[in-house]
Amino acid sequence: MNSKNILISAIGKGTIDRNGNSIGYRKTEYIFEPGTQKEYICRQTAFFGVALYEYLTQRQKLQIDKFIIFGTEKSAWSELLYLVPDNCQSDEKLLEIYSHLYDLENSHGKAVTCDDLKKWQEYLQKYISNIKLEIIDPLDSRAYMDAILKELEKDEEYNIIYDCTHAFRHIPIIFTYVLMLSKYLRKVKDIRLFYGAYEMKSLYSYPEGKSPAIEIGFVNEAVSLIESLASFENSGYFPDLLEALCRQRFETTYFKLEMNRQPKREIKAIIEMLEDKKRLSSNAYLKELSDYLLEEFSDINNRSRLHLRMYKRSQFFFERNQYLKALVLLYESFIILFADVYRFNNMDYDSREKSRKKVLDEIENLDKNPSLNKLFKSKDEAKLFKTLEYVRNAAVHGSAPRCDQNYLENIDQFKQLFSSASNLFERLVQRADLS
Repeated sequence: MNSKNILISAIGKGTIDRNGNSIGYRKTEYIFEPGTQKEYICRQTAFFGVALYEYLTQRQKLQIDKFIIFGTEKSAWSELLYLVPDNCQSDEKLLEIYSHLYDLENSHGKAVTCDDLKKWQEYLQKYISNIKLEIIDPLDSRAYMDAILKELEKDEEYNIIYDCTHAFRHIPIIFTYVLMLSKYLRKVKDIRLFYGAYEMKSLYSYPEGKSPAIEIGFVNEAVSLIESLASFENSGYFPDLLEALCRQRFETTYFKLEMNRQPKREIKAIIEMLEDKKRLSSNAYLKELSDYLLEEFSDINNRSRLHLRMYKRSQFFFERNQYLKALVLLYESFIILFADVYRFNNMDYDSREKSRKKVLDEIENLDKNPSLNKLFKSKDEAKLFKTLEYVRNAAVHGSAPRCDQNYLENIDQFKQLFSSASNLFERLVQRADLS
């Protein structure tokens, strides 16, 4: 699927004189890729969106499928005159619409209407066919989300380029979150952020009349880290986060862990990679994220016994409200613990069945000869385990439980059962002779 390129800009009132009249934005030549051997100078303009459109289409040879400009009824819409080529700006109809808008912008008590803007848009479309002008109430933050969703179709994939230069200061902040949310409601593949840094010319020693245009490339990295970290926090899925940090995914390693395999060499390789990232990175946030993952993988590495790793993952999913996963893993932790204690091969199906048989034997021994038991020491412990098993079977198979139905319908009672069973497991681990 070919991604469509959407350019989004905002326009404010520009400079205001002492009488409260708008005198527009100050003209300048914007220099893209400043401080490099590839500097590209756009023609002089007062509205950064004009320079950005030129840079993207002429220097980067991008096809802009839609150019959306947001503003208010008081914005300096007349500044869009600079989107029209210089040799066409003497057109009588153009000057008529421009003058009307300019007069409205500088009058007290009047404002640009949707009809005014529609006429302006229709005229500008002679030169930029895909331009779209939108009036939005600057205090209606939700309107920006609605406007973006209206312009982006569900079955298309998009790259969004956002110009955060003009308009009220709070609008770029709103748009940051709007664009992140749109990544989930629409197919937004990439987000690029540009800023026409008129006031930063001194940082590059540019003379008056020339200003740097900066692409804030960190945005995509930050969004990627936020999304992958959220995915890991909520599900334990780490390949995206590893790729964002170290450019390696380890998808197969994740799959093996999900299937309760023991990929020791891969885990060791991940730990070494994260240690290198933490040691060599010059950025504090990368060091901290590396350390964050290191703690997780070091814990997995240290829990060499499968019953402990399963138990840890059961707690991980329980804390994230993924109750079915947590329930299944906690139950299996008991079965594998018995297999380890009775020296069965815990990776073998027949051994698992032998382990379940040992669980039943210990439960029966509580009535006959409890001294034979290695793990269960009381009928209350056995009853708690059997309740956990009944709830696990009912949840997995969607059947009626052989115990209190509330464990499957009342979240507080389920949590109490899970907590009690977890405490029981930890007691059994303390009793287990695994030397």
